[in-house]
Amino acid sequence: MNKINKNILKNTTVLYVDDEKEIRDKIEYFLAEYLEELYVAPNAKEAIKLFKEKRPDIIITDIQMPGMNGIEMLKQMDIKNQIPVVITTAHSDADYFIEAIELKVDKFVMKPIDLVELVETIQTLIEGSKLKQRLIENNKLLEIIDENVLMSITDEEGVIVDVSSAFCQFVGYSKNELIGHTHRILKDENNEKSFYENMWKVIKEGKVFKSELRNRKKSNEICWVNLTISPLFHNNKIENFIAIRQDITNRKELEKLAIHDPMTGLYNRRFLNEVVEKEIRRIKREGSVLSLVTMDVDYFKRYNDKYGHPAGDKVLIEIAKVLKKHAQRATDYCFRMGGEEFGIIFSNLKKEDSLIFVQEMIKAVENLKIIHENSVCSKYVTISAGLIVESSKHLDSFKKLYKYSDEALYKAKKNGKNQVVLSENSL
Repeated sequence: MNKINKNILKNTTVLYVDDEKEIRDKIEYFLAEYLEELYVAPNAKEAIKLFKEKRPDIIITDIQMPGMNGIEMLKQMDIKNQIPVVITTAHSDADYFIEAIELKVDKFVMKPIDLVELVETIQTLIEGSKLKQRLIENNKLLEIIDENVLMSITDEEGVIVDVSSAFCQFVGYSKNELIGHTHRILKDENNEKSFYENMWKVIKEGKVFKSELRNRKKSNEICWVNLTISPLFHNNKIENFIAIRQDITNRKELEKLAIHDPMTGLYNRRFLNEVVEKEIRRIKREGSVLSLVTMDVDYFKRYNDKYGHPAGDKVLIEIAKVLKKHAQRATDYCFRMGGEEFGIIFSNLKKEDSLIFVQEMIKAVENLKIIHENSVCSKYVTISAGLIVESSKHLDSFKKLYKYSDEALYKAKKNGKNQVVLSENSL
């Protein structure tokens, strides 16, 4: 770490631009300790106004902002390489990087921003360039991109012709292992064939393709990326494709945690509320049938009292495995509603078939043969269920569906447990 010279920094005027308030406030608070002349703008329009009024020594700007992005803003400022520029971004877009190179940006910083490094960058720009000389030319910027941007370039058939060092480090393959091959080397078997068909359709038409994608690294570890593929033309003909990725694996893991029950791995009640409304709309469009079953472990409090709560948790995990094994269609959703209650949404099964489907799961749970000495209905752990099967014509709201299935569940409990009761409101 270089020694920070506050005497140099306090005489420097900096214009900082970022549309994200949380990041903007954090950086403003930090930089204010070193800079007496710091001007902050929430958008490009305000930044252009401040630029004309304050004539800053250095500009630090986010690259992707609503209304006008950082590149467009710098062009309107018409700085003509006279002012050092630091670009910050959390996004990956080929067009932005190429334009940044053309503008001869001095520094390219990927978010999250290292605040100490940012101060050192400002100081370096002031000390080295004296605000007149350029510190970093095209080759230096390309070096920064190579070290920080997950980038690959293919020919028109998708064969890799070049990759950045950052991309190699991310996926675990060397350049020699990637060049000459296609991106199938990273393909996850769970990705739909239609995804790739659509991707090729878009980029073959000369358009930019953007999407989230799940890949597998050389270590077989799953990773998620924001993918942007841009066609590169020569004489009006597509010659190459440049793909830039942003690692969103952590975000995807957080999203997964937000909608899954951490103990059983099933979807949680929060996600149920989102899914069921979408499913109701889909069933209405297709004129189909939607089923909701709610389940409850029989005499579960007695089980916990007898065998302890850790043993009770293991029971819930084993039941969740049974439910997931039986409900494997793309339109089947299994939930832990809370405590010992579970729920499943499924569709396109007639009333009789829905009943059989649930009965099979109830039988499968008993066949786990988990001893339950305090149960009255069986010597093993069992579940009871309430089922509602509703046609598209009468689908109204989840609240009503849940009410009907819950009433049926109550009857199943009252009738001796270890069974499913079909709601009389079905169809």
